[in-house]
Amino acid sequence: MKRRDFLVTSALLATTLLNAKEDTLPWIIIEEVFEVLFPKTNNMPSSKEFGALNYLYQNSKEKSFDKSDLEYLLQGALDFNSSFPLFLKASKKQKEEIIQEVSLNSYGESWLSLLIYYGIEAMLSDPIYGGNKNEIGYKALNFQAGNPKPKVKYGKINGL
Repeated sequence: MKRRDFLVTSALLATTLLNAKEDTLPWIIIEEVFEVLFPKTNNMPSSKEFGALNYLYQNSKEKSFDKSDLEYLLQGALDFNSSFPLFLKASKKQKEEIIQEVSLNSYGESWLSLLIYYGIEAMLSDPIYGGNKNEIGYKALNFQAGNPKPKVKYGKINGL
Protein backbone atom coordinates (compact mmCIF):
# COMPACT_ATOMS: atom_id res chain seq x y z
CA MET A 1 0.00 0.00 0.00
CA LYS A 2 1.31 3.41 -0.91
CA ARG A 3 1.82 5.94 1.85
CA ARG A 4 -0.84 8.26 0.43
CA ASP A 5 -3.42 5.45 0.23
CA PHE A 6 -2.55 4.43 3.78
CA LEU A 7 -3.11 7.99 5.07
CA VAL A 8 -6.42 8.36 3.25
CA THR A 9 -7.63 4.97 4.47
CA SER A 10 -6.52 5.74 8.03
CA ALA A 11 -8.32 9.10 7.97
CA LEU A 12 -11.53 7.48 6.73
CA LEU A 13 -11.32 4.75 9.38
CA ALA A 14 -10.74 7.31 12.14
CA THR A 15 -13.73 9.37 10.97
CA THR A 16 -15.92 6.26 10.89
CA LEU A 17 -14.87 5.26 14.41
CA LEU A 18 -15.51 8.77 15.75
CA ASN A 19 -18.97 8.82 14.19
CA ALA A 20 -19.70 5.36 15.59
CA LYS A 21 -18.63 6.54 19.06
CA GLU A 22 -20.93 9.58 18.80
CA ASP A 23 -23.80 7.34 17.71
CA THR A 24 -23.35 4.91 20.59
CA LEU A 25 -22.62 7.41 23.38
CA PRO A 26 -26.26 8.48 23.88
CA TRP A 27 -27.30 4.83 24.14
CA ILE A 28 -24.57 4.14 26.72
CA ILE A 29 -25.72 7.14 28.76
CA ILE A 30 -29.35 6.04 28.53
CA GLU A 31 -28.50 2.52 29.66
CA GLU A 32 -26.61 3.81 32.72
CA VAL A 33 -29.41 6.25 33.60
CA PHE A 34 -31.94 3.40 33.24
CA GLU A 35 -29.87 1.45 35.81
CA VAL A 36 -30.23 4.33 38.29
CA LEU A 37 -33.94 4.77 37.59
CA PHE A 38 -34.66 1.02 37.69
CA PRO A 39 -32.15 -0.57 40.09
CA LYS A 40 -32.35 -4.20 41.13
CA THR A 41 -34.18 -4.59 44.43
CA ASN A 42 -35.26 -7.61 46.46
CA ASN A 43 -38.54 -7.70 44.54
CA MET A 44 -37.84 -6.04 41.19
CA PRO A 45 -35.39 -6.73 38.36
CA SER A 46 -32.96 -4.07 37.15
CA SER A 47 -33.35 -2.33 33.81
CA LYS A 48 -30.59 -4.50 32.37
CA GLU A 49 -32.37 -7.65 33.55
CA PHE A 50 -35.67 -6.74 31.93
CA GLY A 51 -34.00 -5.26 28.84
CA ALA A 52 -34.98 -1.58 28.95
CA LEU A 53 -32.32 -0.42 26.52
CA ASN A 54 -32.94 -3.27 24.10
CA TYR A 55 -36.66 -2.50 24.16
CA LEU A 56 -36.14 1.21 23.52
CA TYR A 57 -33.56 0.65 20.78
CA GLN A 58 -35.59 -2.02 18.94
CA ASN A 59 -38.84 -0.10 19.12
CA SER A 60 -37.23 3.21 18.11
CA LYS A 61 -36.51 1.56 14.73
CA GLU A 62 -40.21 0.94 14.09
CA LYS A 63 -41.98 3.43 11.81
CA SER A 64 -44.76 3.85 14.38
CA PHE A 65 -42.28 5.02 17.07
CA ASP A 66 -42.52 8.73 17.87
CA LYS A 67 -39.36 10.08 16.23
CA SER A 68 -39.55 13.29 18.27
CA ASP A 69 -39.29 11.15 21.42
CA LEU A 70 -36.21 9.44 20.02
CA GLU A 71 -34.56 12.74 19.09
CA TYR A 72 -35.38 14.17 22.52
CA LEU A 73 -33.98 11.14 24.35
CA LEU A 74 -30.76 11.04 22.32
CA GLN A 75 -30.16 14.79 22.48
CA GLY A 76 -31.00 14.73 26.18
CA ALA A 77 -28.37 12.03 26.69
CA LEU A 78 -25.77 14.14 24.90
CA ASP A 79 -26.75 17.23 26.93
CA PHE A 80 -26.61 15.12 30.09
CA ASN A 81 -23.12 13.93 29.16
CA SER A 82 -22.01 17.51 28.51
CA SER A 83 -23.23 18.58 31.93
CA PHE A 84 -21.98 15.47 33.76
CA PRO A 85 -19.01 14.11 31.79
CA LEU A 86 -17.85 11.93 34.70
CA PHE A 87 -21.23 10.21 35.15
CA LEU A 88 -20.16 6.95 33.50
CA LYS A 89 -17.19 6.66 35.87
CA ALA A 90 -19.10 7.74 38.98
CA SER A 91 -20.04 5.44 41.86
CA LYS A 92 -23.61 4.24 42.26
CA LYS A 93 -24.24 6.81 45.01
CA GLN A 94 -22.75 9.61 42.90
CA LYS A 95 -24.91 8.58 39.94
CA GLU A 96 -28.02 8.72 42.14
CA GLU A 97 -27.03 12.21 43.31
CA ILE A 98 -26.50 13.36 39.72
CA ILE A 99 -29.92 12.02 38.68
CA GLN A 100 -31.47 13.79 41.67
CA GLU A 101 -29.80 17.03 40.57
CA VAL A 102 -30.94 16.58 36.96
CA SER A 103 -34.54 16.11 38.12
CA LEU A 104 -34.55 19.59 39.68
CA ASN A 105 -34.80 21.46 36.37
CA SER A 106 -37.68 21.15 33.92
CA TYR A 107 -35.62 19.90 30.96
CA GLY A 108 -33.94 17.22 33.07
CA GLU A 109 -37.20 16.24 34.74
CA SER A 110 -38.92 15.93 31.37
CA TRP A 111 -36.08 13.83 29.93
CA LEU A 112 -36.04 11.53 32.97
CA SER A 113 -39.84 11.21 32.86
CA LEU A 114 -39.68 10.04 29.25
CA LEU A 115 -37.01 7.49 30.17
CA ILE A 116 -39.19 6.27 33.04
CA TYR A 117 -42.15 5.97 30.66
CA TYR A 118 -40.20 3.79 28.23
CA GLY A 119 -38.60 1.87 31.09
CA ILE A 120 -42.01 0.93 32.48
CA GLU A 121 -43.14 -0.07 28.99
CA ALA A 122 -40.04 -2.25 28.65
CA MET A 123 -40.66 -3.93 31.99
CA LEU A 124 -44.35 -4.62 31.41
CA SER A 125 -44.73 -5.16 27.66
CA ASP A 126 -44.97 -8.54 26.02
CA PRO A 127 -41.45 -9.94 25.52
CA ILE A 128 -42.00 -10.01 21.74
CA TYR A 129 -41.29 -6.26 21.75
CA GLY A 130 -37.77 -6.66 23.14
CA GLY A 131 -38.19 -6.01 26.84
CA ASN A 132 -39.53 -7.98 29.81
CA LYS A 133 -37.06 -10.81 29.12
CA ASN A 134 -38.52 -14.17 30.13
CA GLU A 135 -41.51 -12.21 31.51
CA ILE A 136 -39.32 -11.11 34.43
CA GLY A 137 -41.40 -7.97 34.97
CA TYR A 138 -44.63 -9.96 35.07
CA LYS A 139 -43.12 -12.43 37.53
CA ALA A 140 -41.85 -9.67 39.83
CA LEU A 141 -45.37 -8.24 40.03
CA ASN A 142 -47.06 -11.65 40.13
CA PHE A 143 -48.95 -10.66 36.98
CA GLN A 144 -50.62 -13.14 34.67
CA ALA A 145 -50.53 -11.85 31.08
CA GLY A 146 -53.73 -12.08 29.09
CA ASN A 147 -54.34 -14.32 26.13
CA PRO A 148 -53.96 -14.44 23.25
CA LYS A 149 -50.42 -13.11 23.28
CA PRO A 150 -49.06 -11.36 20.20
CA LYS A 151 -47.27 -13.63 17.76
CA VAL A 152 -45.86 -10.83 15.60
CA LYS A 153 -44.78 -7.27 16.40
CA TYR A 154 -47.21 -4.46 15.67
CA GLY A 155 -49.56 -6.66 13.70
CA LYS A 156 -46.97 -7.40 11.00
CA ILE A 157 -47.95 -10.37 8.90
CA ASN A 158 -45.57 -12.35 6.69
CA GLY A 159 -42.76 -9.82 7.02
CA LEU A 160 -44.91 -6.82 6.01
